[in-house]
Amino acid sequence: MMTSRERVLTALDHREPDRVPIDVGSMPVSGICAGAYAGVVEALGLAPREVRIIDVPQQLAAVDLDVMEAFGGDCIGITTNDPQPPSAPADDGEYESYRDVWGALRSRPHGGFYFDLAESPLREPTPEALAAYAWPDADDPRRYAGLREQARLLRETTPYAIVGRPDFGSDILGTFQHTRGYTESLLDLAAEPDFAEAYFERVTEMAVRAWTLFLAEVGDLIDVAATFDDLGMQDRPLMSVKMYRRLLKDRHARVFETIRRHTGAHILFHSDGAVVDFLPDLIEIGVQVLNPVQVSSSGLEDTAALKRRFGKELSFWGAACDSQVVLSRGTPEDVRAETERRIRDLAPGGGLVCASVHNVQSDVPPANVLAMFRAARDFGTYPVRPA
Repeated sequence: MMTSRERVLTALDHREPDRVPIDVGSMPVSGICAGAYAGVVEALGLAPREVRIIDVPQQLAAVDLDVMEAFGGDCIGITTNDPQPPSAPADDGEYESYRDVWGALRSRPHGGFYFDLAESPLREPTPEALAAYAWPDADDPRRYAGLREQARLLRETTPYAIVGRPDFGSDILGTFQHTRGYTESLLDLAAEPDFAEAYFERVTEMAVRAWTLFLAEVGDLIDVAATFDDLGMQDRPLMSVKMYRRLLKDRHARVFETIRRHTGAHILFHSDGAVVDFLPDLIEIGVQVLNPVQVSSSGLEDTAALKRRFGKELSFWGAACDSQVVLSRGTPEDVRAETERRIRDLAPGGGLVCASVHNVQSDVPPANVLAMFRAARDFGTYPVRPA
């Protein structure tokens, strides 16, 4: 039997391991939201425990080792420290709110699931506003303190593949949306391209610096370098390929080249939504693994066709089950059938790490979560035959 690390690396090298590897929570896009976590723990028959929040906006639970092992998880994450954790949210009787490290106001209504973006700090698309903006400090040594020892312990004392990432500044477009506002940032791409480019250049410099310092500590110890930038909506790309090539492609390439210079880890790129049009460009500039493979979005529904078209150049991380309809609203039998289909489409020949399509949301029935991961074990033993 392979170790988890061997299993993941074999799959990412487009070879068939003993079974399809599984990820449960190595990244803030492959975990379980707090509202679902306690129910999952109970359904697994494990001891109740306090749910630890590791991502405040998403209300994402820390996946405990016994939960990961119960699901057959093969991956574990490591990221930078937060030198200025957000203070406890203020409660005005209707909303809980706090300001994050970017100066953005995040709010959650009572009974809500997330701390959504309520106010962005960059109000005007001007050089003066950009010059006055207080950027987080990528050089703050507190971000990187203790990381090498942590990664070394994971490497020497666990069998898991290690997924590494800096916890800020890695998503160039996403950071722009966050600090400028979703509507305003999209308008700026067309109406204020000089401002958008100046912003992208500044955040790219930050991303390159953060990755350089992060990988100086752990580059020889991690197996996967996880990068993020959402380029797709549900039914179409967020921008044209032409605009992507003009504004973002070279900047993404600089980040990926920085990663390649400092580690032999596989480069994973996370983007939700309809991103199939960008895949040739992303492959060209160094992306090796696509996450989360949002199978409910346009162009990604036919995972067998996706494998035929891109499976020699890309590995796929995610894709276990349509999270928007089947996982959240289907029966355990529906979930099991959907997971089997995706594994049969994407696993032959290697190249698949099975994970939820983004985080398991708070309203997902625990029985469906168990059905998804059990199906990954039941149908993921090689040889896996196409449907």
